[in-house]
This record gives sequence, structure tokens and C-alpha cells, in this order.
Amino acid sequence: MAKLLDAIDAANGGLLWIDDTAYSNRLLAGGKTPWGHAAEYVAYRRKAAGLLRPGVNVVPLAHFAEAWITAHPDLREAMAAKKRVVVPAKTLLADEEFRAHMIDVLQGLRAAFGSSPLILSLPSPRAWVSIAYRQAFGDDADPEVGGDEADSCSVYVAEFLRSFGEVGVDGLLLEEAAGQEPASAEEIEWYQPVINVAGHYRWDIGLRFEDGSAFAGRVTGMTYVIAPTPLECAANGVVINDAFWAGSDAPSAPKGGFRYLQIPADAVPEKVLERLATL
Repeated sequence: MAKLLDAIDAANGGLLWIDDTAYSNRLLAGGKTPWGHAAEYVAYRRKAAGLLRPGVNVVPLAHFAEAWITAHPDLREAMAAKKRVVVPAKTLLADEEFRAHMIDVLQGLRAAFGSSPLILSLPSPRAWVSIAYRQAFGDDADPEVGGDEADSCSVYVAEFLRSFGEVGVDGLLLEEAAGQEPASAEEIEWYQPVINVAGHYRWDIGLRFEDGSAFAGRVTGMTYVIAPTPLECAANGVVINDAFWAGSDAPSAPKGGFRYLQIPADAVPEKVLERLATL
């Protein structure tokens, strides 16, 4: 499909990726985004897109998973049935009802947004091991996650993603957690099963770094990267930092790349529209 890269090329540096999850949750949903109701969520996203006009439509899978676990205590119990580090993530990703729900959501968004790029954002396999473990055993749980655990989780994530091969997804974004980011191309290879699935379905696949400064060499296996400063890769999404909301100029998009912006949850709507207009 490669719609994201096509959109980047067509925009010639003007594509803006907006993360409005926290902002729209407060402004449009009163703090209660309807994660558990597909039709309501699609209507909510249509309203947000009409207001903000983002360059891509992003589905934040981690938020759906968190809400699903909260609404299904039996699933949380199953995730905590064994102490092995990867079991909570494996159990969540194997839940057929959660998969069916996400299919409904994605099909509804595809119908609502036509040919606009539809990106599924999810924790990287390494990040998801830690997230799911804490969801099962509490926020104080501190699992040790290395290459073996990330590689095992990649297999479960890849199998989960195959459920969405025919629903109109255009790309994936793997989100890294602060302090757990890959330092080299060798560590990105831990995600090879996910990379293979993306290649099979012709999905663009990207990686988002919270920092990225410790990464050495070229980012391989990915078609784009989002980071505070450009890295050596096919296409860069440069982050517009929080100073932008105080009036600072935004960085230019890298050649062949785009810009990425998070709207603060407490931002004033008039100010948001005013600042977005400068981009």
C-alpha cells in the first residue's frame, strides 16, 4: 500500500502527523474516549479530524488495550496466571474478542476516512512486554526485558497483526518506551517477525523514539522514523517540541520527511488552531 510514503512525497515537506489523543479526549470526550465502542469511536474521530485536519489518521492501540483490560477483569486474571515475563503480552494479544473489536474499529475508520493514510500505532514488542506485565501485576512490577523477551513478543505481535491484513491498514508505528530504546540496527532485528508481516501486507512501518540520541548507525528495517532529531533512515519525522506552543518556531521538515506534533491535553482550542495555522 505504502500510502504514508506516497503522502509524504505528495506533501513535499508539508505533511503534519498530529497526536491529539490526550487533547481530544479532554475537549471532545470529557475525559472518556469511547475505546470500547467501535461506532462511537469512529464518530468521535470524525469530529476530531474535522477540527484538526491531520495528515494521517492514527489508531493508538495501547489505549484500546488498556481500556479493554480494565473492562474485562477475567482477561487481566489470565494475563497474571503465570510469572513468565512474556505471558501477559502473549495472553492479551491472543484474546479473540479484543481482536474482533479492533477489526470493527479499523473497518469503521477505513470507511470514514477513505483513502487517507490509516496508521496503527502500537508499543514496540520490547515495550509491550513491560506494559502488559505491569497491567497484569501492578505498576510497581519491574520486568527484565532483553533480546530474548523482545524476540518472543515479536512473534505474538506479528500473529496478532495478521488479523488486520484485510481491513485497510496502511502502516504501523512501533512506539518505544523511554529508557528502553534500541541502540543499534541489531536490536531492531528483534522485531523481525513484525517487520516481515508489514512487508507481506505492504504496510509502511516506522519506529518512534522518545530520545534517539543513543542510536548508532542507520535505522534498518523501517520505512520511517519519528524522533526529536533526524536519524539515518528512509524518511524522518521530526518532532515539534513543546516550545512551539509558547510561540517558538517549528523546525522545517527534513528532506523527504514530515513533522510530528503532540497537542497538550490542556491546550486552549483557539490557541491550538492558531498555532496549527502557522504550519
